[in-house]
Amino acid sequence: MYFELKNIGAIKNAKIELGQLTVVCGKNNTGKTYITYSIYGFLYEKFELLTKAWADIHKLENISDEEKLKRFNKQLSTLYSQQLCHIFNVNPDEFADSEFQIDRDNINTDKSQKSLDSFIESCLEERSSPFIASAERTGIQLFQKELDKHKNELIKKLTKTRDFSLLEESLARFALPIERNITFARDYDNVIKSNSFLKQDYPGLVTYIEDMLRVQYEIIDGHKIVRDKTTHKALPYYMASTSVRALFDLHLWLKHFAEKGDILFIDEPELNLHPENQIKIARLLVNLVNAGIKVFITTHSDYIIKELNNLLMFANEFPEKSKLMEQHGYTPNDILQAQDLKAYITDIEGSVSEVETDEYGMIQSGFDEAIVQIDETSNQLISAIDNLLES
Repeated sequence: MYFELKNIGAIKNAKIELGQLTVVCGKNNTGKTYITYSIYGFLYEKFELLTKAWADIHKLENISDEEKLKRFNKQLSTLYSQQLCHIFNVNPDEFADSEFQIDRDNINTDKSQKSLDSFIESCLEERSSPFIASAERTGIQLFQKELDKHKNELIKKLTKTRDFSLLEESLARFALPIERNITFARDYDNVIKSNSFLKQDYPGLVTYIEDMLRVQYEIIDGHKIVRDKTTHKALPYYMASTSVRALFDLHLWLKHFAEKGDILFIDEPELNLHPENQIKIARLLVNLVNAGIKVFITTHSDYIIKELNNLLMFANEFPEKSKLMEQHGYTPNDILQAQDLKAYITDIEGSVSEVETDEYGMIQSGFDEAIVQIDETSNQLISAIDNLLES
């Protein structure tokens, strides 16, 4: 699946193909979140967009299927480009020159389809859903109740005064992904009433985060509780560590909501995590991919990238493979196939480059320059101190 982004925030031009696992690295303020929110927004609004675009195109007569597809693709891209300002919840002028194009490879006729109509119908029937854990997730978790309290007070005031200008003055503006995070947090009591396919087919993935953090997450009468597995002591959510709070929603989604074919977006999965747990998160993401969930992440973590490279290298066949996997506790579900990965690096010029892989994993990481620089500094300092001690 290809998307081309032009003049969207810090991104001047980027072509992104989604893999089973998509990884975006890059320096701060180079557009990683713009890419994430734009693609998430399209997938979230996909059904409505496809329906509207096809309603405009399918009735056209005396044109070939190829031309109809071309016009459908253009109409779909135009509709979503116009909607970007609503995804980010900003003034339309901010996105006046923005373009979000869906590559024609996305909408190519399948020889097994009997007609163009049946092909479009199959697109509309595909109901996989995106879920996002934004970088603001810890704050949302902590202040969602206060946001709702403020909203209720505002509604009461509106009822009394009938001054609807207060809406514009008092309601915060949130991008769609953040709004969806708030809605998910607000709806915990309903979320926990269902079970995801993982609970039956991959129970280890459902408890993975709890086991990693040595806690148990609970929802009791709408209140979030965190129970320490070592002491068995229960704490209110706001007293838990930031790492525990950052992964609460992801745990609930994996346990109660995830369906095969869904796509999981995580902005900085390493947020507040010790390097040991960043490595474990990398393995969780690959396990989810192998279980049938697509994953899209942005990251600043060299630990996550290095572990993904390890999992890529385990896809090779070599004499000591089984021994090394057993020695370090890896299973076949930890193996990442190169064809499942799409990785990109954003740059300060607003472009995006795709990362190639070889038998050793990703050839670039986006962190190489910084790592080399700090190593050189350390080596020079060690050498200078050694010279002092020897003199």
